[in-house]
Amino acid sequence: MAVLQNPQLLHRGTTEVVLRLDAMKITTEQSYRRRIARVIEAIMLDPAAPHSVESLADVAHFSPFHFHRLYRAMTGESVAATIRRVRLAQAAYQLATGPSSVTDAALEAGYDSSQSFARAFRSMTGLTPTDFQLQQQAITTNLPSVTVLDQPPAKAFGLHHQGPAQTIPHTFRRLAQRLAERGSAWHDMTRIGIGSGDPEQGEGFWYFAGVVLPPDDPAADGLEQCDMPGGLYARYRLMGPYTLISPTFQTLFGGWLPQSGYEPDDRPVIEAYLNHPAKVAEREIATDLLIPLRRTAD
Repeated sequence: MAVLQNPQLLHRGTTEVVLRLDAMKITTEQSYRRRIARVIEAIMLDPAAPHSVESLADVAHFSPFHFHRLYRAMTGESVAATIRRVRLAQAAYQLATGPSSVTDAALEAGYDSSQSFARAFRSMTGLTPTDFQLQQQAITTNLPSVTVLDQPPAKAFGLHHQGPAQTIPHTFRRLAQRLAERGSAWHDMTRIGIGSGDPEQGEGFWYFAGVVLPPDDPAADGLEQCDMPGGLYARYRLMGPYTLISPTFQTLFGGWLPQSGYEPDDRPVIEAYLNHPAKVAEREIATDLLIPLRRTAD
């Protein structure tokens, strides 16, 4: 009865209940994200395995009956789409970094034949596997395709990503939702990815999903900040889906950089997303990949 007779106690009690509910909501969402991340890690560890909704639901400790809807809600795509994307990304990485044949890459990725693999690869990238290999080789042999520029420092506002690289799209979706709640038009914003470490290895990898905003923009309220240091960068414009980002970075580091006259500097790499996948075909998605540079000591 004391609470009913005292408005201040009633308000305090209500506030405490709301805060507890908010905390429970955040904790539950984090738990869901971790469990979905375990599923994606399982797919990445063995993309060619015969994954099923039932086996992956067991990894996440979800009911198979509801797992597919939960997975799609959390990731924005079906389980089958993730498996296909991871398989093709692995194959692209293999084609870009080694002398693998198309047939070897297809079998390693879990495809029954090089023909079915080539169709799936071309559907995703707009290129045949052979054309993709030639494109990657051209980065090394055609040095002018990479430009060196001096970038001013800037700030990005967004969210630090947690989990494997394959769940980065989910972090961007969370950021888009927060900005939409502030009335910002996501498709018209300059999106930036800032990263360090090797996403293929996982250990030591971190990533920041952000947008470029003026510091006094109300949309920046409540978002984390990440500095984009200025200085020299190598810039390569990638045309194609985001799954090609990692293998193309590998080509730049392993093929272009050693003969460029530069060394990588101790700053994060930057991915500048120049258009939005919802507005263009996958083969027309444009992303500037920037590697921090310093001149060699020789």
